[in-house]
Parts: sequence; structure tokens; C-alpha cells
Amino acid sequence: MTAPRLSRRTYVFAYLALLALTLITTLIAYLNLGVWSTVIAIGIATVMASIVAGIMMHALYESLLIRIIVSGGIIWFFFMITLTLGDYISRGWLPVPGK
Repeated sequence: MTAPRLSRRTYVFAYLALLALTLITTLIAYLNLGVWSTVIAIGIATVMASIVAGIMMHALYESLLIRIIVSGGIIWFFFMITLTLGDYISRGWLPVPGK
């Protein structure tokens, strides 16, 4: 199997995009946007992870099987986050003696 040939230009643009998004994330941390600070930071982190997986790890240029495996990993991640949040949210439902 041959590896996809990407130009240096693609890697340079990906690198510059990652640097710019890191700078934006850092600058957002200094602003008080309330709940939106976290939402924007997570959105930027998602874009950065997509750039790393898609371009740097060549997931965009692989076969359908690799894309299905990556999609399964993303679905599994959301499944685990859902279970964790379900546990965290439901902790105050049962009365605990001594509190």
C-alpha cells in the first residue's frame, strides 16, 4: 500500500492553522464570555483534532475501512462522555446521610 503524497504546502497550511487556533484558544481564555468561553474552546479543540487526524494522520486519504474505524472511535468517545455526564448529573438525586 502506498502512502498518499501530500505537498509541503498542505503541511505548512495545516501547521499554521494549528498555530493560529492555539493562539485564538489562548486569547479566548483571557476574555470573560461566561459559558461561551468553554463552548468556543471545545469547538476550536474539535477543529484542531480534525486537522491533526485528517491531514497529519492521513485519515482523509485512507480507505473506507479506516474511515469507519475513525468514525467508530468518535462514536465510542461520545458514548463514554454521555455515560460520564449521566453519572455526574445524577449524583445529587439520592439523599446521602450526613450531608
